[in-house]
Amino acid sequence: MKKLSFFIMLLTIVTLGSAQAQGGRQGQGQRQTPEEMAERTANLWQENFGLSDEQHKKVYDLLLKNQKDTRAKMEELRASGDREAMRSMMEEQRTAVETEVKKIFTEQQWAAFEQWKKDNPPQQRRRRGGGK
Repeated sequence: MKKLSFFIMLLTIVTLGSAQAQGGRQGQGQRQTPEEMAERTANLWQENFGLSDEQHKKVYDLLLKNQKDTRAKMEELRASGDREAMRSMMEEQRTAVETEVKKIFTEQQWAAFEQWKKDNPPQQRRRRGGGK
């Protein structure tokens, strides 16, 4: 009887432990919404480049629109399986965003942004959660 109750207790502890471990990782694999991505990037840029609240709002709106457009286009391109078209579309989207961002930023902010891009290649920026 003691062996059975010990086994049940051990099984319960293992089950609860694994359930808690899985719960702690759940959010990491989930995709962020366009709103979350735009907010995260706009906040990062405001912190790094000293954007005013008005600039932050404009950047957020621009990034949100871009995220939604990009997701819609990517869904279409994924169906075709054309990886080169996906890469090309992403480059076009990035260029379009930067063109609009340059209009929102001051010259000093733009210079800081350009330097930030040089210092943080795209792969590094993604790992750090730095947006585009």
